[in-house]
Amino acid sequence: QPAGRQATDGGAVAPQVNDEAAAQSTVTTEWGPLGPADRDVIVQIRQAALWEIPVARQAQRRAARPATRRALAEVARRHAGLDQLNRQAAGRLNVPLPNQPSPEQQSWMSEITGRSGNDYDKTAVARMRMAQGLLYAELGAVRASTRNTLVRRFAEQAQPLVTEQMKQLETTGFVTGDTLPDPPAVTEPPPPAPPGSRRSPAPAATSLLSGGGR
Repeated sequence: QPAGRQATDGGAVAPQVNDEAAAQSTVTTEWGPLGPADRDVIVQIRQAALWEIPVARQAQRRAARPATRRALAEVARRHAGLDQLNRQAAGRLNVPLPNQPSPEQQSWMSEITGRSGNDYDKTAVARMRMAQGLLYAELGAVRASTRNTLVRRFAEQAQPLVTEQMKQLETTGFVTGDTLPDPPAVTEPPPPAPPGSRRSPAPAATSLLSGGGR
């Protein structure tokens, strides 16, 4: 992949190639290579803020249940803090950020606004919890794989904030199996224990080492 040049402030300057190639390119920054997944997670966090903050603030007035209003007030507060961290990282890395929700996000906002009562609460929580779960997974993947130290540090700061937002949504009682992302695919899954069987706890891993781990 082509590497771009580095700006005088340490941010990335994208190579002058066609749009598709530029989107897939890795550029050079003072914090290390900045790849497409690094840029995407920064953009996706911004996209999430553009629709989730307005919905969460609206829910403080419109939600039927006090628990929903409290939870989404906290989501709005934490999301605003995450957006600030995100904008700072994007500015240092020269990653352009959107200023409008995507068409799909706008459709979610319209869907939520069109509901009332418990249906409003359930729809808002379901849409936000699904989105937060996907964002959490992307942050984890980027933290595990990024070669950019600033992105790595940002992911470490962002992931706990997303975790807290998911926890707040889960306190509402509206998070069910159909509001969660699909589990990750497993190539060689371990088999379940036979029905009715009970196994003793596995021994400590160190006890299985030669010399008891010493």
